[in-house]
Amino acid sequence: MTRYLKKQLRIVYERIKVPRRLLKLLLHLSGQYRRGVRNAHDIQLQQLDVSLERLPTAFDGFRIIVLADLHIDSELHLLPRIKRILADLHGDALVFLGDYRHRLHGSHNLVIKRMRNILQARENKDCTYAVRGNHDSRDLMYELSTCGVRVLNNESVVFHRNGDSIYLAGVDEPHYDKADDLPLALTDVPRHACKILLAHTAEIYKEAEELGVDLYLCGHTHGGQINIKGIGPIITNVNVPRRFARGFWTWKRMIGYTTAGVGTSAVPVRFNCPPEIVLLTLRKKSNVDEN
Repeated sequence: MTRYLKKQLRIVYERIKVPRRLLKLLLHLSGQYRRGVRNAHDIQLQQLDVSLERLPTAFDGFRIIVLADLHIDSELHLLPRIKRILADLHGDALVFLGDYRHRLHGSHNLVIKRMRNILQARENKDCTYAVRGNHDSRDLMYELSTCGVRVLNNESVVFHRNGDSIYLAGVDEPHYDKADDLPLALTDVPRHACKILLAHTAEIYKEAEELGVDLYLCGHTHGGQINIKGIGPIITNVNVPRRFARGFWTWKRMIGYTTAGVGTSAVPVRFNCPPEIVLLTLRKKSNVDEN
């Protein structure tokens, strides 16, 4: 069986698990559909700190703005809220974690048009990075790169401050296409350097920890999108422990963060899982942190 056929079968299987029309009908019948749509528009700004042992002192306070799963060509009207949040944020790097489009086929012109609109709200146009998600074609990523975004396709970049360095690596889509190559992405990265990984999903977490990644940033799950209080997400569509579906998690020496993302898929609703843009501030871990 070819890789392409396997991918198509997996897409069909995951979509069968989420019968979109039936779910939408049930939400209408229960009177919850409009509430879910309102929830999906209520993008929150999460301001979080993360302490890293190997973070050089010069990078204490380094800020990363994180957006994932925009699905920006959907029926939701998310652009105004996204732009308002970004206009007021000051970060050292802006990163996108994949799934820019909602539709899986057809033209991506609307996606690129809206992405350009989002990027115009960014005061500092430099230091903007992106990785590919399972909804995204390589053609789309090429077009995104013409908007001033550095696409990290199994590669890394380095930041310098006062003689110190940290590395930002990004891998190609690891969920459907299995196109990730983390060893390649880390080829030029010293083993003991502080390393931050961008990936669409958390599925390569074991390999990442083994290769010395300090912080793993990912999305894809939408935090479940529909969560039941006391139970959590109904579906995550990713082959990782459920605790990796949203928020901070750890694996051995590595810290991970799975963002709930900005947009939606299947149905344009959210329950108990608000959409988010994350401002993540890196902190140098001290002995005080450990006590």
